Amino acid sequence: MAPATHTGYSLFWIGTVLYALSFLFALVSITSEKRLIRSVFMTLLVGGFIFQSLGLYFRGIDERAFPLTNPFEILQVLSWSAVCVNLILRPLFRLNLLNFFSAGLATLLGALSLGSPHWDYTAIPTHIGSNPWVGFHAVLAVFSYGVFGVLAITSLMYLIQNYGLNRRKAGGIFSLLPAIRQLEDINSKLIVFGVSVLTVAVAIGCLNWIALPGTIGALKLIVAIAVWAAYLCLLILRNTNRLIASPFARACVILFAAALISLWPLMLRTAPDSPPTGTDFYDDASR
Repeated sequence: MAPATHTGYSLFWIGTVLYALSFLFALVSITSEKRLIRSVFMTLLVGGFIFQSLGLYFRGIDERAFPLTNPFEILQVLSWSAVCVNLILRPLFRLNLLNFFSAGLATLLGALSLGSPHWDYTAIPTHIGSNPWVGFHAVLAVFSYGVFGVLAITSLMYLIQNYGLNRRKAGGIFSLLPAIRQLEDINSKLIVFGVSVLTVAVAIGCLNWIALPGTIGALKLIVAIAVWAAYLCLLILRNTNRLIASPFARACVILFAAALISLWPLMLRTAPDSPPTGTDFYDDASR
């Protein structure tokens, strides 16, 4: 099946365009210092989320599994997870501009995946897809990346607010950002949540590897454990007050960028010379 005709492809385009429009709408409102029409912004953002959800839903039906069979789908699920976490946490924490930055992240990831059509190759179902624990592990791992993405956003908000306070700037975007203490508290909760989810995902992955030795690529397992260990170390340093305030926020942003780069080995086929069916990727990356 050609990438352009793959199930739900147009839905992802619509979702990404709506994310981009919501981001641009908010950006223009902020830079022009005009009051944001929240109903318009939320309609665009939620609309993008709905279309993206439909795209993933139809992909899942087509593949009879959660759509994590190729790089295109991984980036789309990561984008979806970040927006989903944002929509859940935004009312709870009442963070101004969290929707704005989340829309920007979703637009970036969506554009990256849609801009690389060769990443959307067709995967042939294998016996691995019949193992629910493998799918559960993959979903939890990607969802934890979504949590870390929101953590990177709130950390970026912290750095911007801190910059404004140090430069005695009070207008524009600085007036819309939450207080420093509120952001610190939220960052502490998000890293605990993200590490907890990733811990479960890595544990399930290790158990699968023990039960079926050699079925999971060593590089991919090492990368997953390395990302988990890095965030665990960051959590320990935060809880022991060895890394706080701006250094902690910068570390969260840098570590998320590194985590995104670490996804690349998961996007490589184990047999590059084989036909581009996506079978090798499904065997390795979906676990």
